[in-house]
Amino acid sequence: MYLKPLSAENKKNIAIDRDESSFKAYFVANYGVLKSNAISFIKDKQLAEDVVSEVLWKIWYLGPDLMNIANVEGYLLRAIKNKCLNLLRIRQVILTDGTEYQDTLIDKNTPEQILISTESIQRIQRAVEGLPPKTKEAFKLVKEERKTYLETAEMMGISKKTVDRHIQIALEKLWSSIKEKK
Repeated sequence: MYLKPLSAENKKNIAIDRDESSFKAYFVANYGVLKSNAISFIKDKQLAEDVVSEVLWKIWYLGPDLMNIANVEGYLLRAIKNKCLNLLRIRQVILTDGTEYQDTLIDKNTPEQILISTESIQRIQRAVEGLPPKTKEAFKLVKEERKTYLETAEMMGISKKTVDRHIQIALEKLWSSIKEKK
């Protein structure tokens, strides 16, 4: 399975003319391949779907800047890989309490590991509580209540892109908070 290349004409239609039908056709044509690619990294179908949707929507949001990307398919594959690896890194830090991903992330829970895990969870919870109110709300809806970006945007009365930005800010702050305390 290969990605359908974005022709120069369709690239212009999406980037400059903002033709939604061209974007939708490209989105639909490549969604399955990109989803399979994401699943190969994160082994979670729903999360893979979210990753692919976010990355493909980023193409739309680039607008005229899309014209500066010489190899859109390479860009998409790299973006999927990077987003998946970032999620895996964050998942390893956040889910060390033995929740649903325990079998893939933790081999054995020694008393020392449980203590470290509990301390890490408390540190993360404090960091989440320290987020700005809107960022904390978006983060909790997406990460704790497992709402999609679209559902979160509708609930908060903001755009999907703004939700994405709130999540990026939250993850950056959480990651730096975790790294500082090690």
